[in-house]
Amino acid sequence: MADNDDYDDISVEEMDAIDAEVMQSKSLHRPAIHTLPELMIRLALMPGHIARLKRDRTTSMIIEAPSAEWVQPLMRAAKRLGEWKFAHAVSEPPRKSTHGMTTSDQAVFAMANGGRIIGVTQNLDYLPKAMTASADIRIKIDHPDDELLRQAIKMATGRYPRSMPAGVSHGLDYSDICGAIRTGSTAKACVERLVAASKAKSEAAPGLEDVPPVEELFGYGEELEGWAKALITDLDAWRAGKLEFSAIQRTAVLASEPGLGKTTFARSLAKSAGIPFFPTSVSQWFANSPGYLDSIIKQIDELFAAAAAVAPAMIFLDECEGIPSRANADRHSSWWIPVVGHMLLKLDSATSGDSSKLIVIGATNHPEKLDAALVRPGRLSKIIHIEKPDAKALEGIIRQHLGKDLPDVDLSVVAKLGVGSSGADVHDWVKSARLAARQQNRPVALQDLFAQVAPPETRPPGLVRRIAVHEAAHAVASHVLMPGSVDGVTTISRQPSEGGRTSMSVVLEDAIARRDIDHRAMVLLAGRCGEEVLLNSVSSGAGGDETSDLAQATYMLALVHTSLGLGDRLLHRSSPQEVKQLLTLDPVLAKTVEEDLQRLYAASLEIVRDNATLVQAVADALVKQRHLTGEQFVATCRRAQRTDAVKLLGGSNG
Repeated sequence: MADNDDYDDISVEEMDAIDAEVMQSKSLHRPAIHTLPELMIRLALMPGHIARLKRDRTTSMIIEAPSAEWVQPLMRAAKRLGEWKFAHAVSEPPRKSTHGMTTSDQAVFAMANGGRIIGVTQNLDYLPKAMTASADIRIKIDHPDDELLRQAIKMATGRYPRSMPAGVSHGLDYSDICGAIRTGSTAKACVERLVAASKAKSEAAPGLEDVPPVEELFGYGEELEGWAKALITDLDAWRAGKLEFSAIQRTAVLASEPGLGKTTFARSLAKSAGIPFFPTSVSQWFANSPGYLDSIIKQIDELFAAAAAVAPAMIFLDECEGIPSRANADRHSSWWIPVVGHMLLKLDSATSGDSSKLIVIGATNHPEKLDAALVRPGRLSKIIHIEKPDAKALEGIIRQHLGKDLPDVDLSVVAKLGVGSSGADVHDWVKSARLAARQQNRPVALQDLFAQVAPPETRPPGLVRRIAVHEAAHAVASHVLMPGSVDGVTTISRQPSEGGRTSMSVVLEDAIARRDIDHRAMVLLAGRCGEEVLLNSVSSGAGGDETSDLAQATYMLALVHTSLGLGDRLLHRSSPQEVKQLLTLDPVLAKTVEEDLQRLYAASLEIVRDNATLVQAVADALVKQRHLTGEQFVATCRRAQRTDAVKLLGGSNG
């Protein structure tokens, strides 16, 4: 025998003996653990199948169970159909055998010697290929419908239920159903237990009740908000019978920096859509298991099975870059390849056709690391980028987190000071503001928020001046090269290691021509130029990690020569995801990019020198005010220009 035991205290053989005893019992009442699996098999078998099983002693049969929990019960029921030379029930990925006969060997041996064999599983990939390839009878069994449940209740209690809600077992598995249908109980009580169990299973995930509906969220951008609205509208149309589920665009990947609310958005969307929410992540797979390959694959199967049981439902795959790209394989790739392949198969089955009713949303901080097969059409094909919220959106987020606090207070100034921050930052501001108010035994006040958004300056004056000059030069260069692009400039620091920020309404994706990219790179280099021109020295402020000025400018210019076809050659050498690695390996490319950087730095230096008065004026304003909105920045530049004009004419600005 090759039965996999799903019971801790009762062996498969003991369960078989109990089955036989129940079948021989004279009692009129039979428990659902015996009757339901048998009814399900008999309903799935065609008349010709039954006749063949009776006359043919060499038949091979495969049963695909609705879930892992049904595998062993269906096997026990199948054994009552006749004798089997070889029976294999499996509910998890098989492990490689290093000694003795494998399951495949045993199946082939039984078939070759004219024996009848049977395999039961919820995933046909778990059965030996020898069994699935040569099966004479294949049946796929669905979860029990209402009529089967009525029959099981009658057989357990002696009576049919007088009334029963449609879809009473929605979301319930074998143990839930059989635990609700009890001998010695009444039909009415069985139905009530089924209703209660189904309600408990379909309730929102913990914490979802505190999440606002998606239509009340702020700062996620028109693309994501539009996609979510369309999804909710289509789900309503499907419920009304006006749309096939397969027509719904129901997969996406949310991509952003950390802290921009990807998980919150997915939870809110599930709440607004009125569907159960199933969050998971690669790190969670390892935390909840020994970390072996089969245990990881089993968790993936259990996740999709649990969601499918209560569909329509949402699966939220957080940190999906944790499923490594096979294009960037390392020495561990052989371990990951089966996991990636299995995940892709589950996505295919979950997102194709009308029979699957799952919404699958991924989230990542690093979209460039995703396996290309994961985001191809038909899977998680739509990647939606989330940017940091602007002042208007930030004001809405602050208001949302404040709840009933400060109901009539204008939050626009606080929001403008906070531009460049995330929803996670807002959560921390409000939490800390409330703590400060509690410590003084008073209601939260606007100054409590200001203290969090713009904490007192503690850095040395010389450093503050350098940061102000650096940011002023960024802003002025952007103003000269791309008029109207500056949204705000600040020297406010909420972390000891932070400098300042210049917010612009121009992003890399908008730079479609070589001139646009050069201008964007010049703006990035201008901060360092400002220090050189006004302070006669440069600091390390332009360098650092991959978000630094130099890193961004280098990356953009490398794309020009490797991916965008805007350099001296048309050859496409790499994807944007691979360009950084190529830079470290190709000295010729590195030299070309360095020459571009030097050329554009010189051009940026000239802009800063020509507009040194503006840079100085903006820097002075930043030292004094710490923050300038886009309007304040433009006004400061105009005042400085008027002063220069008056001086050139030999007049006075007084």
